[in-house]
Amino acid sequence: MFDIKKAVLSLIVSFLLGFMLLIFGPAEIFFANVSEFEFLYGEFAGYMALIFLGILIVLTMVLALLPEKIHSIVLSVLFVISVAGYLQVMFLNKNLDLLGVNPDGYHVPFMQGILNLLIWLVLLMGVIVLAVWKREIWKKVVMYLSILLIGMQAVALVSLLITAPEEAYERAKEDDRLWGKDQYTVSMDKNIIVFVLDYFSSLYLQQMLAVYPDGADCLHDFTYYSNADCTYYGTFPSMVHMLTGCEVDTTVSNNEWLKNSWNNDLTVEFYQEMQANNYKMNVYTADVHVLCSDNGCGILRDRISNITDEPREVDVNTGLLLRTLGKMSSYRMAPDLLKPQFYTNVSEYSLIVQELGNGIAHTNSDFYAKLQEDGLQADDSANYFIFQHLIGTHELNTDINGNYQEKTSVEETARGCMTIMEAYLNELKRLGVYDDATIIITADHGGDWKEDLQVIYFIKQPGETHEASPMTNAPISHCDMLPTVAQMAGVDHAKYGKSIFEFSQDEQRERTMWVRTKEEDYPTDAYFCYTYTGDILALITQIDAGPTVIREMYEPFY
Repeated sequence: MFDIKKAVLSLIVSFLLGFMLLIFGPAEIFFANVSEFEFLYGEFAGYMALIFLGILIVLTMVLALLPEKIHSIVLSVLFVISVAGYLQVMFLNKNLDLLGVNPDGYHVPFMQGILNLLIWLVLLMGVIVLAVWKREIWKKVVMYLSILLIGMQAVALVSLLITAPEEAYERAKEDDRLWGKDQYTVSMDKNIIVFVLDYFSSLYLQQMLAVYPDGADCLHDFTYYSNADCTYYGTFPSMVHMLTGCEVDTTVSNNEWLKNSWNNDLTVEFYQEMQANNYKMNVYTADVHVLCSDNGCGILRDRISNITDEPREVDVNTGLLLRTLGKMSSYRMAPDLLKPQFYTNVSEYSLIVQELGNGIAHTNSDFYAKLQEDGLQADDSANYFIFQHLIGTHELNTDINGNYQEKTSVEETARGCMTIMEAYLNELKRLGVYDDATIIITADHGGDWKEDLQVIYFIKQPGETHEASPMTNAPISHCDMLPTVAQMAGVDHAKYGKSIFEFSQDEQRERTMWVRTKEEDYPTDAYFCYTYTGDILALITQIDAGPTVIREMYEPFY
């Protein structure tokens, strides 16, 4: 028999859980990270509301028809999931990566996970005991606390909607942006090509070669630098440092540092001299935010060539958008031990909105697919400097053949990256421009363990050939990127620093590795700076001893 009181209580509890998971959770994630996303609130909010209403009606009807005891237990479980999930979001989550920037996913110390789970279980047992022994009190607790939580979050949602920036609701139509029109174009004359394979540490290369001994054979003409320091751990600020040579200024906002970096006198002079030598300066990355943050791509004009303000058309994958936000909302609410099941990597976000026509291919498999389909073409009107950023081993979803595959190993993904590199080099050879090209294959940063902070660094100079890739332990750094590019372009490079060719085998050089950290002592994040002389073992020794300097950031980036 249908019980109206059971139906009302079921409706309230179902409303709370559905509202948290499908309405408020996705909205809070979106508005907190709106500058990182290319989709708009209106492109998912209506669909989420329809899904929410459908689930609410079905769940309410099913719960209302359950026998009394079963109804009490099931409703208690749903209520506890909501309450414990609220506590998890408000008080128990620590430094939660909502943007999927950690390729290893979510990890938590085992005991922390157990203690966290115990909180959930104690709440659950307490509510079930109350339902069995004090049913009338249980009803009041469940009803009024549910209404209170709904009301609190509804008010918060209204506040988010009112205070959200315009970019949350309307896509900018004429802003400067990077585009991929010439992503597969090289020069018929001189090429300086830099491949930045995200998160690719020197340790990953060793691990890959242990499983696939021929994995890097395609790079036999390249010299391998086995002692390469990336200076900064993180795509921000490493990419801007590589392209401008500017050290991070932790005393100012990210926007100000980025603007200053691109307008620094030496940076401006570098790009002017490269352009005077007839170089197009093309940078390809889907992670444009790390280059300019909220300044917009306008600060790259007169430096980077592939900037346009032409209107763009995009395609929004609504199904992927809804799945992704649903997963991430569940990820926020879930107990620590279950969070890995809902973790979403950064590329899933990047695949939601695809530019039609001249979008930039950024994931390994996307870049490779278009390369296989269309190959490279040559331009005889200019020389080319190409800075190509790919996802690399940041996400383990590339098989050894360079194609997309979920949950591959580090070794498989690294081998797949080499497959892509080989295909690109073969295209350069087909066009007859390989021999005269300068090609660098490196990473913006390595992994997040002390053993894999150094990065891969292969370089081939024009005319360089070998049967097998020679190796040197010369102590190079991404600080040397700009002077190296300048030297290879025929520009007087000394003003920018020493090129990598000016460091020799077994040379001793002091370098500093900046590792961004999130700790309670530094609410805005901080860099732990480790100054060392030697190789990776010297860096590990310094890390074990502690940071040489700690620089608190003016504001966090992520």
